[in-house]
Amino acid sequence: MGLRYLFLGLALWGFYLIIRHLIRQKKMQHRRPTNTKAVDSVQCAHCGLHLPREEAISHGQNYYCSKAHLLADNPDRDA
Repeated sequence: MGLRYLFLGLALWGFYLIIRHLIRQKKMQHRRPTNTKAVDSVQCAHCGLHLPREEAISHGQNYYCSKAHLLADNPDRDA
């Protein structure tokens, strides 16, 4: 008799988990995607690191991630 209640409880628990999963899936589908801004990125001419254009140091057609890399690629340029 006790096993019958155990199996019934397990079946109800499984049914509850399935229903909860389906409800959560439905909620996730109805969420609107957040608007993300696209960032214009450039690549450092010295090390290849990609970074936002606003944070890069430009020199002619090239962009650099730091002043050290700018000077490493252009030794004739003063600090």
